[in-house]
Amino acid sequence: MNRYSRIALAVTLAAVLIAGCARSSAGRPRIVVSTTLISAIVEAVAPGRFAVTTIAPAGLCPGHFDLKPSDVAAANNAKLILNHGWEAWCPALEKAIIPPGPRKVTLATKGNWMIPDIQRQAATEIASLLAELDTARADSFRIAAEQYETEVDSAAVTARALLAGKELPAVIAAEQQAQFLEWLGFRVVATYGRAEDFTAQELTRLARVALDSGVSLIVDNLQSGPETGKPLAQALEVKHVTLTNFPLKGSYRQALLDNAVALAQAVLSQP
Repeated sequence: MNRYSRIALAVTLAAVLIAGCARSSAGRPRIVVSTTLISAIVEAVAPGRFAVTTIAPAGLCPGHFDLKPSDVAAANNAKLILNHGWEAWCPALEKAIIPPGPRKVTLATKGNWMIPDIQRQAATEIASLLAELDTARADSFRIAAEQYETEVDSAAVTARALLAGKELPAVIAAEQQAQFLEWLGFRVVATYGRAEDFTAQELTRLARVALDSGVSLIVDNLQSGPETGKPLAQALEVKHVTLTNFPLKGSYRQALLDNAVALAQAVLSQP
């Protein structure tokens, strides 16, 4: 029996004991989502309408997060479960759901959701799913999604303005941040994986690329290792920044701007 099969068995037993005790807050339909990227949109499009349970904490790697019995209890009392499709624990959660269970949807929006255009696509998709769940409020969800997308566009303009007119350095980054950095205008010359993959051989490779390309900034991803690239930055004597790939306080806009501010400060402090 593999690791996730054992998890599924354990949480199924827990669900049998406690699923009946979990109830949606104030009678609201419950939605279970895998990450704060999804929950932030649900709350923006349908504020207060659903009781939302987010399985993976914002600061941890959501792809490898271990399920808790309370997660399974919430899933067994949900009307809808939303995920991205890359969460390794999803099969265990599905096995732990007592039939017939809620509707389970793997979202079609792919790519880095921290990029505004992709965030907008996700908002449209999620609003449509919520409208199917609550047809009486379909128009209000659509209108809220359009307003949210306007707010995303505004945040995108502000984020880019923080770096406008500045000479942006060549960057080596965690692979989860590469697309976001390129959207902001940085030139990403190399990427690296999770902390456990950061070997001496990998460090040597990246150092060689950095010297050849004039890299002056190393960017880590909080959820996959906030200091993974720090030894490389120290060895090269260049700036190091850690960005988040998920909203930390329930707000995509705040996460986007916090990332842009951190990068702007690093660029301004370049010698």
